[in-house]
Amino acid sequence: MKTSTLMALGIGCLLLGAASLIAEDKDKKDLDALQGTWKVQSFKVAGEDAPDDVVHEGTFAIKDKKYTLTVKGEEAETGTFKVDPEKKPKAIDLEISSGNDKGKKQLGIYTLKGDALTFCFGFPGSDDRPAKLESTEDSKTILIVLKREKK
Repeated sequence: MKTSTLMALGIGCLLLGAASLIAEDKDKKDLDALQGTWKVQSFKVAGEDAPDDVVHEGTFAIKDKKYTLTVKGEEAETGTFKVDPEKKPKAIDLEISSGNDKGKKQLGIYTLKGDALTFCFGFPGSDDRPAKLESTEDSKTILIVLKREKK
């Protein structure tokens, strides 16, 4: 009896370990796909278009688990992030290290299709994660559409 219980416990631990490795592999796959410099194509805050200079002169760079938002050649925000590609829609959490919202978390969702990356974030400091990739007047969300810069 003891042997079968220990064996079942051991198998359960192995299965949990395998599931954890699979999840880490999927996180790494998405993390690898996000690496690079992305040019802002459109930027909306609560349904309103951001100023043209933010759009035309904005980049979002991702290296490892760090990001940098640059506008007009100036660093506007930096931080770290983590992704959860298993959630539907895929989830991303920012930890803002510098800029106007330093010290705040920002919850979001994302989709990546080829060289097109779309983020939708709640406002910094909010505990609300968007449910859809949209920004409307009532949504209190930020929608950013990016295109990968060619090397």
